[in-house]
Amino acid sequence: MIQLRWIVSVLLSPFLWGRSVPLVRPKWIDWNPSLHPQTIQIKSHTIFYTAKGKGRPLLLIHGYGAGMWVWEKQIDVLSQSYRVYALDIIGHGFSDRPKIPYTPETYIHFLRDFMDGEGIEKATLIGNSMGGGMAWAMADLFPERVERLILINCIPPDILNKVNNESFQTLVAIKDIPVLPYLVIASRNKRSIQWILRDCVSDIKLITPEILDRQYRLSKIKGSTWVLYSTLTHAGEALKLKDQLSLIQHPTLFIWGEKDHIFPPRIGETLHHTIPNSEFLKIENSGHIPMWETPDEVNRAILDFLNK
Repeated sequence: MIQLRWIVSVLLSPFLWGRSVPLVRPKWIDWNPSLHPQTIQIKSHTIFYTAKGKGRPLLLIHGYGAGMWVWEKQIDVLSQSYRVYALDIIGHGFSDRPKIPYTPETYIHFLRDFMDGEGIEKATLIGNSMGGGMAWAMADLFPERVERLILINCIPPDILNKVNNESFQTLVAIKDIPVLPYLVIASRNKRSIQWILRDCVSDIKLITPEILDRQYRLSKIKGSTWVLYSTLTHAGEALKLKDQLSLIQHPTLFIWGEKDHIFPPRIGETLHHTIPNSEFLKIENSGHIPMWETPDEVNRAILDFLNK
């Protein structure tokens, strides 16, 4: 049965809705003070990112509603051998949240524009969840810009039929009801954010008050509700790329948390069999964000794949 906790909070407890706050960018990245923030203008929108290291470029792309903080345990390690870019994609993290349609094409073209802005002709794309979907879509639409793909618990093209956890199933079930999905997303409070974060890991003890506060603050930045709502309503458009997956020729590695409650490993295995000559690695005792939950195993897998 679909979990209706959020709907109940909308209908019965509107006083739980937190107020949106203006976007205030940090003078340093508070989750890792050793990394210095940079910004770039993409079509007049300010995009927040960090870059470190020298060598062939790697782009780290986070998922729906997240931010580049999910890559905090990769940047230092990977930047010892590569030029690493971790970015808050448009509408997320500390980046601007323009009120535009957040379609799959919006995200894919944003990623290409970011590469253009940084002078990156070709890069290895490492994406988690929706960020993984952006990565394989880039390989479909702009294959000349992609060197390799590393897809970590990435979304499938038919995401609305495959998402497995209760919170997102609820949003999918009500997405065509006028206004209600927007209100449900707007009703997020720390408790609902905690539910979502716990769905993303195998060991819920990792979701400390500090981690919860980090994601909650990002979720309350003005414009966040629109971004998540618009992305949800356009998610089904990714289905038109389904038949293109088998045409991807780039070296591809799938990394999948064995205990992913959002997209179980069988989804990754299906994608793996769809993309020719791809590799599949299952990470034990890890959930939807294995690069953050079990970084040693994931970092080792990434470097081994890149060194082939």
